[in-house]
Amino acid sequence: MRAILHIGTEKTGTTSFQRFMNVNTSALLDQKILYPSHLGGENHRHISIYALDLNSKDDGLNRFKISSDDELAAYRAKVEQTLTKQVAASDADVCVLSSEHLHSRLKSVEQIQRVHDLLSPLFSSVEVYLHLRPQVDVIVSLASTQARVGSAVRRDFFERPDASQIYYNYNLLTEAWETVFGAENMRLLSFRQTPDFLGFMMKTLGIDISNMATPARVNEAIDVRVMAMVNALTESGSSQRIDHRVIDLLPVQEKVRPSLEKSREIQQRFSASNRALIARRDDLQDGSFLPAWKNYPDDGNLSLLDQPCPFAKSLADMIAHYNTIIDSKT
Repeated sequence: MRAILHIGTEKTGTTSFQRFMNVNTSALLDQKILYPSHLGGENHRHISIYALDLNSKDDGLNRFKISSDDELAAYRAKVEQTLTKQVAASDADVCVLSSEHLHSRLKSVEQIQRVHDLLSPLFSSVEVYLHLRPQVDVIVSLASTQARVGSAVRRDFFERPDASQIYYNYNLLTEAWETVFGAENMRLLSFRQTPDFLGFMMKTLGIDISNMATPARVNEAIDVRVMAMVNALTESGSSQRIDHRVIDLLPVQEKVRPSLEKSREIQQRFSASNRALIARRDDLQDGSFLPAWKNYPDDGNLSLLDQPCPFAKSLADMIAHYNTIIDSKT
């Protein structure tokens, strides 16, 4: 059995892909495709946690109460046992594994090597798929993610990302995975040229999805004014948050957008590393990381994020009463 390891990146439709694979595990298995269960749910997050160091700042370690070498060793042994058991019991030809946390949480070759050591004994080969989106688009999308979990998003949020960070530097990211898995086993896809990873993968594997369930696509964008409201809650000095399930129900009329000039400046930070990657990879081409500039207006709306809210404390009090009522009914 060979393996396909989809490591994201984040903000390229990974959740929609994983949800489809997860709800159709039986139908996929009928076509000799294994999408393992018990590795973290839709997202095979256990693989990324498996690769972490004990001192990694990751909520996954806290979630599973891993704070010692023995606890981490026991956790890794359980992941190995779970994956080995499922692979051994399957007659599939291909095993698909997917976790964008492999992009967002792993920072070193040593961590990536642990992923290799987990998978290589189980499979005849491992192909690593990396789906890459223009960095400015990723940054804008991450703003919504940050607001959904109750963190403030202000204009300085868009100043912090740069090419020193492996998360955004696709050349460094690719080099790290090539070092471990081999450049010949890496498959890089440009989100601009291939926005639909699910469609691409089903065609690549020759899978008939006509009778499979198609979950609704996941759109995590939130309105810029909702972001400003979350900012007001953080300004209030309270610990009040709006549940992300409530935020997801709020209409999106105006997404957060830097101005065209600002968007070009953000993307320019990554131009050198993007050119270096394109120059050495046959699966990328000039323009692979060119954003759709039409999505960025001449005048952006980031100023809304820094406007003071005179009723921030009253808003926090209202949310506190609402949360108390909801908690009492659950």
